[in-house]
Amino acid sequence: MSKSLQNETASLDSCSEDLSIIFVGKELFYSNQTLRSVQTEFGVHAERFETLDAMRAHTPTDNKIIVVDQMMLEDLLSRPNAYTSSIGAGCLAFAYRKEDLARRLFQGWDRAQLGEIGFLPMNVAPDAWRAILRLLMHEELYLPSFLADCVHTPSQSPAPAAIQAPPAAPNGVDRHARYSKLTRREKQVLQLVSQGKSNKLIAATLGITEHTVKLHMHNVVGKIGVSNRTAAALFYFEVAPHAAQQSALD
Repeated sequence: MSKSLQNETASLDSCSEDLSIIFVGKELFYSNQTLRSVQTEFGVHAERFETLDAMRAHTPTDNKIIVVDQMMLEDLLSRPNAYTSSIGAGCLAFAYRKEDLARRLFQGWDRAQLGEIGFLPMNVAPDAWRAILRLLMHEELYLPSFLADCVHTPSQSPAPAAIQAPPAAPNGVDRHARYSKLTRREKQVLQLVSQGKSNKLIAATLGITEHTVKLHMHNVVGKIGVSNRTAAALFYFEVAPHAAQQSALD
């Protein structure tokens, strides 16, 4: 990192205590000017490292967003746990210029085991790019439409009383443990699904896109171990604590 950028970064130390945005990739794609604009726009600490190992040697595991360039795809797929364990309470995103690489990651990413991953297109207008980055800062992971089409949306019908309950999870993991793995947003989506609401209505209620709703629901069914939307709704009725049912949307 240049000396001038280091000086600017030092002036933002108080912001970096709350959140850092780390770009993993070549300077060709994440210039000092890009880092400065991120710091100025969002008031956060921004850095660039060419590899994950270099980043881990210099930054603590706390609250940060790690943006991984598409050139790091092979490394990301070969040791995903190294990346997910480095974000702390933050999130992970994949910056892409080629859709086929984003699609490969989306199809090869085990959300049930690794959690969610966002996508950051690098070939969009600056305003759109900053808007997507802002979503990441609020733990709203952007899903491009060409990837949302890969999500198999379960049936929209509400849960009938006669449907069988979800099967017990392996290794003695009970339903409450599976429910606790859901993020706050996933619980909100699941609650609205249990009310029989469509993706369009859920998106309007939560102020997110239908594509994001699809991604959340895809993650939910994987985490709680059910096969469709209806079973997920019944799971919520049987498992969600009464307090959560009352306050999930507060």
